Amino acid sequence: MSVRNSLWFADLPRSLASLMVGNGCGNGGGGGQFAVKLLDLDHLRAFLLHRDEAALGREWLHPLEQEKLSSLRHQKRHLEWLGGRICVKEALRCFMRHSRPQPPEVPAAPHLQIIHAPSGRPLVPQGVLNGDMAIPHISISHSGKYAMAVAAAAPCGVDIQENRETLGRVRERFCSPAEGGLLSLRLPGLEPSEHLALLWAAKESVKKAVLLEPMPGFLELELTRIDCSIGSDHAGGLLFTFALAMEDQGNVGTLASLSSPFQALVCLDQGYGIALCLSCASPFPGFHHA
Repeated sequence: MSVRNSLWFADLPRSLASLMVGNGCGNGGGGGQFAVKLLDLDHLRAFLLHRDEAALGREWLHPLEQEKLSSLRHQKRHLEWLGGRICVKEALRCFMRHSRPQPPEVPAAPHLQIIHAPSGRPLVPQGVLNGDMAIPHISISHSGKYAMAVAAAAPCGVDIQENRETLGRVRERFCSPAEGGLLSLRLPGLEPSEHLALLWAAKESVKKAVLLEPMPGFLELELTRIDCSIGSDHAGGLLFTFALAMEDQGNVGTLASLSSPFQALVCLDQGYGIALCLSCASPFPGFHHA
């Protein structure tokens, strides 16, 4: 039995799904420009209690990926890695089938190996698509009970971060005093731990979408603006805008604004901070700075 027919992908939060309507792509889409998938790792764990993991691997994983999975002995990491691969391949399938009126043939999952840049950024290798379609950009994340992935026409980043006490213990590594003040000022209805979950996810998504090798560090990205979605309940989430701390003629710490596409759509849902960054023109309309 195919896992696609028996394993349930989770619904995206309303705050994200409201901006991703248009390509009929399961639990996430974006008018053909991107596709997002969210997978419940608890469902995957339960599925594997009654199914042969090797058979599942043959259905979804390239032979080299099957070898990699077999080498992961830690149970949690093993499940997260498998869930992430399933999630990103489903996002790719969805994206490629809805990206143009006559989409190219979608390679079967076992023929599609996800490779990595030196920084760890996941990549779709050249030569796997027929026709003239550009190679899609991808991003993968996992935290707690979920894996999440995006496939897009432009560089992209996605991140999901469970609201945990550990974020408070490492706050100084990713949240500056100025950022903490801005979060408190603009989002007074949230707890400090929720601020941190949103900021972590947003910075991770931007790091992944900014095509720099190596990726910028957390404190090299500075949150400068928070916009709310139009509507009384802000169902479309929040928009975080960042500046990049760069060396300017030897002066470290100068803030240079990122081009406008590098913004992160963020939301808080069921104890998770979730963020999506797309480096394309006006990726998230419908926000205002109150």
